[in-house]
Amino acid sequence: MKHAALGSVALLLFVTACASTARITGDFADYRSYRKTRLATTLEARLAESERYLRDFPRGDYRPEVRRWFFQAEPRYVKLAWDQLPRLRAYLDAMPNGPHAEEVRERIVELESRRVFGERRERRVLERAQSIEQRLAQAASQRREFLHEFQTLTRLLGATRSFGQPTAELDSELLLRFRVRQPPGRCQGDVCTKVFRFVYSVPDDKQLSERTAELTLEIGLDHGLVRRISLFGPELLTRVAEAAAVRAVPPDNPQARAEALGQAVDVVAPALDAPLPEGRCTGEAISPVVLTRHCDGVRLDVVAGTEAHAFDRLQVSAETP
Repeated sequence: MKHAALGSVALLLFVTACASTARITGDFADYRSYRKTRLATTLEARLAESERYLRDFPRGDYRPEVRRWFFQAEPRYVKLAWDQLPRLRAYLDAMPNGPHAEEVRERIVELESRRVFGERRERRVLERAQSIEQRLAQAASQRREFLHEFQTLTRLLGATRSFGQPTAELDSELLLRFRVRQPPGRCQGDVCTKVFRFVYSVPDDKQLSERTAELTLEIGLDHGLVRRISLFGPELLTRVAEAAAVRAVPPDNPQARAEALGQAVDVVAPALDAPLPEGRCTGEAISPVVLTRHCDGVRLDVVAGTEAHAFDRLQVSAETP
């Protein structure tokens, strides 16, 4: 009887010990998982460990505490991260199956699309700005080229002293422009002509408007000898004024045309100062002449067209007694 009692006690202790071991083992895993939620070094890591604890230990000893913190912190994190791609991605990395994982994925797609569209828009804006900058630079270069060539031709006309002589006696720089530069000038009878064509742009009502200036260099001969030289073109002085002032002149506007003639004279006059100095060569300009220089047996007149779209002309010849 005594042995039977001792056996029962031993069996009870064995069963109790096994149950205690199982309980202790279970408590340890629960605590270890809980401890990870408290020792996480980042908010994302703590959210991930908390979500894992709640999933793995639905009846854990620390579930109420972890659940209370998690369901306050998780939606607050999503709200604060809603416009921040890095934090949204961090959310998915930490909790790919989190409570708001699907919404976060959709938001990431939306923000990525915005970013892509934004980058494309910025690229288009930048390309447009660069295109405008290039057009402005090109327009400025074209205007400089036109004005430089016009002033050079004006100076060469004012420097002509070989009236009554063959064309071979003309200034070599003038002959270069007339004979060599393409297309070469042509002679028919006692008139030799060469057309110079310049394309440029000027600002006009917040955009660049293209202009074409055609200059005709004409050498008038008398039995093969130089009698006069002219430089003319449709609204030539208006085109010069636009290029110099970098401003469009409204068509068919008499006041604007008058102002343009004054601006063009300001371009012509300096080009003539070397061959026909203003101090001793300036003469009285009577309309339609807007500028005249005569001295040393040479006379140069700048004549404005009197009608809309008429030709303006610079003409040089031997001064008559």
